Amino acid sequence: MRETLTAGDRGRAVRELNEGLRTLGYEAGTGDRFTQATARGLFALQTDRGLEPTGVGDSRTRSLLSLLACNDPGEAFYGDADGDGQLTVKDMGIVLKSLFTGKTTPTVALDADGSGKVDLNDALYLLKCITGRAAPKPNAPWIDPEAGVGEDALKAVTEALADVAPLRRQLVEAALPFAFDPHGEHTAAFPKSLYLWGANLYDPDKALYCPTSAAVELLAARKPAFFDGGRREMMLSALQNAASLGDPLSGADCSGAIVGLWRKFGLVDGKFDAIANKLLHAPLSYPIDRADLLPGDLVGFDGHIGLYAGAGRVVEWAGGAYGCQLTRLVGRCCWSFTEKRLIPMRKDFEVFTRPFFFIDGSAENGYT
Repeated sequence: MRETLTAGDRGRAVRELNEGLRTLGYEAGTGDRFTQATARGLFALQTDRGLEPTGVGDSRTRSLLSLLACNDPGEAFYGDADGDGQLTVKDMGIVLKSLFTGKTTPTVALDADGSGKVDLNDALYLLKCITGRAAPKPNAPWIDPEAGVGEDALKAVTEALADVAPLRRQLVEAALPFAFDPHGEHTAAFPKSLYLWGANLYDPDKALYCPTSAAVELLAARKPAFFDGGRREMMLSALQNAASLGDPLSGADCSGAIVGLWRKFGLVDGKFDAIANKLLHAPLSYPIDRADLLPGDLVGFDGHIGLYAGAGRVVEWAGGAYGCQLTRLVGRCCWSFTEKRLIPMRKDFEVFTRPFFFIDGSAENGYT
């Protein structure tokens, strides 16, 4: 079967293309013919999902369409590896192939038992589903766009930002969209931004850093301690999921997030970089009391750092299992995307500092 479908093509693949477009409410051709209506529908879908709007059915667009079409009526399941809306022997074969070859299918969820990692248990669970000894788990792990900062936390932080200098407010507002609120109303299968050792949130040219699966695999080989316990598999699945939806997924480590935000707002030049302990101490920052914290200040402990958001909340990139989270200054907890539960952290923040570019709540020149 050809990977790309274009005007004039006919056949079963085109029929599925038209049916998928129609299911999602887009303009579509009739029957098994690729018409101008099909092209217009594809163009609209690609535009909505951030893909290159070509109006042709390339492999990425068709994979995305297949997933969205089966997910839209709520009939997708964990482990539906080929995205056809049902669990079959074919799905089990894809899971096994992924395990034994180390390769993953680019647009599907292989985690049949919803454990947050892909292993032999997923193949066994699929076998039980196929033979009627277990029930398929609904709702393959798409990123839930609502699974961000909870309503209570957002209200509290918004109130805290109302009376601070514009730069402080802008730094926090730029960080919040990456954060998952472990105490919020929604759950999610994946972080909104991955924790990736050594990565900066924004590149020297201020472009958002969005890692590839290959980059994660390379890091996992170099620093396996950051990717064990199902963390590697979770991150790869998160990237697959994001690709299927046409949404970029960013990544950073704790200090790389702060460095990236400072780059984004021109407080440092593109070549600036620093680890957590350097960011937390002179000459970059000076100590303050916890009671004096304002949004945009820094909090941390030896080897770790976060951005104070106000109202007792902190935006931090916290280890491979957690990604970016909106934690609490006291009673710090994170949602584990591998264990699927809220985990109390062993440490609360101990160091509270203010970057030197904040002078009486305003900003002077950054570090260049």
